[in-house]
Amino acid sequence: MSATAPPISPTRFAAALKDLPLSSLHGKAAELRNSIIHLQHSNKELQPFATEGDEVCKEAIAENEEVMGRMEHRILLLRAE
Repeated sequence: MSATAPPISPTRFAAALKDLPLSSLHGKAAELRNSIIHLQHSNKELQPFATEGDEVCKEAIAENEEVMGRMEHRILLLRAE
């Protein structure tokens, strides 16, 4: 895992959505979908190296998968709002 700050919790994220206009909710969902696409592309590029045994690439793929899961959950929270 990287040494950056932990991501905002789903509860805090959902609470932050309450005061946003619909256009902002749509914009954030589009931003998250775009980020997911980039992470998926990155994983496809890393996969051959991970398959050959590169542990750093395996860890990067796993971390990307975790991040994409959080992003998908946030999209669900945006839809609910």
